[in-house]
Amino acid sequence: MRTMFAIALTPFLVHGAMQAKSEVCQSPFHVMHADVRHTESKGIGYKDGYTTLEWFGIYQSNPNFMPFLDLRGHVFNDGQLAGNIGLGERTIFPSINHMFGLYLYYDARQGEHDLSVNQLSPGVELLGKRMEYRINAYFPVGRDESHRYHYKFNRFQGNRIILQNKKKFAMTGADAEVGAHITQSTRHDFYFGIGPYYLTANPNHAWGGKSRLYWRYKEYISLEASYSYDHIFKNIVQGTVAFSYPFGNRLKRKGKGCPSSNDLALSRAAFAPYRFEIPVVETRQQHSIARNAAGQPLNIWFVRNTSSSNGTYESPFSTLVAAQNASGPNDIIYVFQGDGTSRGMNAGIILKNNQTLFGSGTQQTISTSKGRMTIPAQTLRAPTITNAPGISVVTLANGNEISGMIVVAADGITAFGAITTPNFLSPAQSVVDGTNIHHNVILASGGIRCRAIGNVNINNNVFIADPLAGGIPLAIDIDFVNDGFANVNITNNTITNYRRGIELSKPVFFSAPDASGNAVIANNTITNYTLQAVLIRPGLINSNISVLNNRIVASQTAGGSDAINIQPWNGSRYTIDGNTITLLNTALAAPGITVQNPPFFVSAEIAVTNNQITANGNGISLRQISPNATYCTNISNNQVTLIDNAALGIRIEAASGTINITDFSNNITPTTSVGGAGIINFVAPGSCGP
Repeated sequence: MRTMFAIALTPFLVHGAMQAKSEVCQSPFHVMHADVRHTESKGIGYKDGYTTLEWFGIYQSNPNFMPFLDLRGHVFNDGQLAGNIGLGERTIFPSINHMFGLYLYYDARQGEHDLSVNQLSPGVELLGKRMEYRINAYFPVGRDESHRYHYKFNRFQGNRIILQNKKKFAMTGADAEVGAHITQSTRHDFYFGIGPYYLTANPNHAWGGKSRLYWRYKEYISLEASYSYDHIFKNIVQGTVAFSYPFGNRLKRKGKGCPSSNDLALSRAAFAPYRFEIPVVETRQQHSIARNAAGQPLNIWFVRNTSSSNGTYESPFSTLVAAQNASGPNDIIYVFQGDGTSRGMNAGIILKNNQTLFGSGTQQTISTSKGRMTIPAQTLRAPTITNAPGISVVTLANGNEISGMIVVAADGITAFGAITTPNFLSPAQSVVDGTNIHHNVILASGGIRCRAIGNVNINNNVFIADPLAGGIPLAIDIDFVNDGFANVNITNNTITNYRRGIELSKPVFFSAPDASGNAVIANNTITNYTLQAVLIRPGLINSNISVLNNRIVASQTAGGSDAINIQPWNGSRYTIDGNTITLLNTALAAPGITVQNPPFFVSAEIAVTNNQITANGNGISLRQISPNATYCTNISNNQVTLIDNAALGIRIEAASGTINITDFSNNITPTTSVGGAGIINFVAPGSCGP
């Protein structure tokens, strides 16, 4: 009986066992995975693509409470870092076959310009076999804006310079998405989602929309393309590719009415919530008034000879004199090209302390409390300024800067120079403390004549003299001051048709006290001079004078004068290096480089090195003519070519006094003469000095 009863119940027991087995719902997806993915093109609130390493895991022993942990690290293409830590839980609702989730993320983004963004981001989701719904919110914590940075010139306005800058703001926001799995498959999953988002950082805010199309092959590979638009970040198209490595147990739960190996609702639990994983940062352009180092607004006056108003950018003065009268110390005077003539700008200008005179045809640079700013050229040509015959065009004060002007002597003479210190050549001549003259064209036989202390910079100017105009044919004349100190930098100028190109001196050199300073004369081109290209007069004590890499060319010289003439003085060092000198006149014995002290006690250090000289006179002539004087010299690596074989390539003569030579090697010259009634010693390098 028992056996027969057991046999009779067997079909029902098997059926009951099959029912119990069907209550275990499974998914082919695993509870954990690690993936690497790359997202390219800019995104919402960031400009570069980035690469992500992610670990995700969910604990699913109880379908009513399945906690998960999501860890992500991001590296942007420019090397900046970001990361996310997310905690959440998911619950299966069998009655509707959907999964409900809650989560909270902490997001961090490495900052630029002192803004590192941290935010908390809660979210809620509802996931089903076909449909998905989610809402996320984003709340920055801590500092949410950067300092201002990347200042640059924006525009002129009134009598002010307006600067543009940037500033970053971390944005608060929220987004929502509704989407559908187009395919009902865990092998090839196609998903399309769309939804709005809202972003705000006072006072800016924006509504936007985003859509995305997603494809995943099993658990291993996925591709995503997305599009978004809002009025702050505009149109954005992005693409993402990901490779995953699943591990751990497969997802499963107990339930009714679900397939045994393809529970689609449960499968959604294998992946992290979708959200804006990179904190959104807005880069905003702002504007401010340019100020000086003391915090005062820079004041600028405008001149255009086709206007007739009050000196603003919108309505400039019509004359340079009007700007001179209206402006004060530290102001900028900005001159437009106008009609291209000197009309309204033919009475010169007397500058005040620390004023700047700018021409519109040249890119200019100003100093502000936010650093150096570049003002682009506003016209194609520079303005032309002049003055009455025989009068200086620009009279200097302390700390002036002059750039972008065409300075013309009305009669070509300007006896005191086109740009001068007040009362030049007069016993009452003023001394200016610092000047900066660059990128000008100076058409006058008297160029820049300045008695100065402090920093004197004369760079990138073009000097052209009319050889028939007469006057004082000297391009650059800098007087050092008794008991004063000056740093003189004369570089990259082009000088043509002058009797003398560059002269450094001290008035009445033999009087005490002496002057001192440093001077660099470098990379200038001096052509068609008639006396000297460079003259260094005596009287500069304990100074460092360098004449470097200049190009000097003359087809004629007056009276056989030299290209570079150095007259040493006590305690000073003179370096003549890398110059190219070409003197083509065969009728006059014009020397290349001459170093000779006046008949007074002199102790100096002199280096004449690496020069290339073609001359009809002596190539290099170094003479010591005072019985109490001493030179410490280095004459090496020079190349001399002589047009007249009667001249000497290198002449070293101690007429009296002493010449100590530390190096006399590697000179290429047809002839050399070393001698004289004085003393010449060959000594070890470093064993002598001034």
